[in-house]
Amino acid sequence: MIARRSRDRDEKGAIAVMTVILSVVIFGAAAIAIDISMLAMERQKLHDAVDAAAHAGAYTMPGDGATAMKAARDMALANDPDLTYDFTEQNPQIRLWCLVASTGSTTSVRADQIPSTCNPGPAPYTTSNYPDLRCNTKICKIPCAPSLSTTCNTVEVEAEKDVDFGFANVFGRSEGSTGSVASAACKGSCGQEAPNPLDVVFMADRTTSMSEGDRTLMKTAILDSLKNMTPSLHYVAFGALHKSRTGTSCATDPTLYDSSRTEEWNVTQGSWVPLGFSNNYKSSSATPTLNTSSNLYRGINCLPNSGVPGYSRGSYGTHLASGMKGAARYLLGLAPNNLSSLPARPGEVEKILIFETDGMPDEILASGSTALTTTSDVGAGLNGTGTNAQKGCNNFRDVAANAKAADITVITVGFGAANTARCKKTEGETGSTSRVRDILAAAASPDPVTGAASSASACNNPAARTAENIDGDYFFCAAQGSELSSIFKTAISQVSTGVRLVKLPK
Repeated sequence: MIARRSRDRDEKGAIAVMTVILSVVIFGAAAIAIDISMLAMERQKLHDAVDAAAHAGAYTMPGDGATAMKAARDMALANDPDLTYDFTEQNPQIRLWCLVASTGSTTSVRADQIPSTCNPGPAPYTTSNYPDLRCNTKICKIPCAPSLSTTCNTVEVEAEKDVDFGFANVFGRSEGSTGSVASAACKGSCGQEAPNPLDVVFMADRTTSMSEGDRTLMKTAILDSLKNMTPSLHYVAFGALHKSRTGTSCATDPTLYDSSRTEEWNVTQGSWVPLGFSNNYKSSSATPTLNTSSNLYRGINCLPNSGVPGYSRGSYGTHLASGMKGAARYLLGLAPNNLSSLPARPGEVEKILIFETDGMPDEILASGSTALTTTSDVGAGLNGTGTNAQKGCNNFRDVAANAKAADITVITVGFGAANTARCKKTEGETGSTSRVRDILAAAASPDPVTGAASSASACNNPAARTAENIDGDYFFCAAQGSELSSIFKTAISQVSTGVRLVKLPK
């Protein structure tokens, strides 16, 4: 009897010991499971943060690479405060790439996509010249250091962090690592498809309100944007405010004034698009060198202001709606163009109208229709009378709406006073009329990624203009001519495709 009681006590003691041991094991397993789940959750949050950061950086392409890196870094730090970027630690790490097509089984760079897709620097595009260059059978990534001479299209963001454990600390494990998490986003064709064929018309405001220096910088900016295009795919035409006359050594010379005819007759003479579609504006498709003998180059390079000698007003004013209408009709072939004389291109051709202006409407013509199917010019009258300027703004917006309805992508650039002026009859008048920048934004096509309507910010300081010009929509703003170069390059890149995440070659 005594022996049985002793055995019972021994068994109960053993059970108690096993219970304690199992409790520790179960508690430990639960603790590890909770901490592993927390680690997995933090890794996913980090992944989301680097995805967003890569997108933010790519949205600024193809502008200054340093701006892209800063945008990516700022977004990563905003989404995950545990990351640290200072002199002692650079987490996340940001890298820029030029992503182009591969030759296939030979896994080398398709150099014919440079510089139209992106431009990492001088050839040859080999690992001896670019040690981190990697290709697979579809795409190649080429290191793209931020500089004024490079054009990058891809941002890669890589980060990792330690996560404090809540329970496993009992077992001597106070933290765990998410491991390295990387994401890359590319803007444009990104090498996986040929850059899409485009018909592009630039419409530039060269009215006398723009200074000589700014007009020179505008011409340079437009010509520089041609270096990032492929002539065999991208046909480019050029027009200016006000109309140009034909038959002169400079194709963009403004129309003259015939004192024997009315003002209204004079203002309708000439061509809105004097430089027809060109496919020979570069010396070769593989280099960024422009063909200075091409009509397009020569006509843009010699662009004078719109002053009209012998005319009492000095110029024909700023006919925004009529300039937009003339460019749209030319793009669509409603006014005769030369597209049929150029080689056919594969795929569906996208039609692009890039319209730059520095002010409100001030129009001598006071009649005409905003419909693209009509041949007439359109104007609302001089802005010193009644609500003419507001009507001129409304006409411009309506013509742009008709252009967008005809599948034209409209890109607008507000320059200088266009970002502060209102649609009013005199500069000193106050009132509830629309701001010109808001009309320009309303005229622009929607954001190509989100589909949201383009919108305008105040654009009243460098930071505000930078934010406006990298927000992904089709309205841009500039305060001085030196800011136009990156805007035109961004606009051309943006009409290829939007921003998307990509898997880079290893």
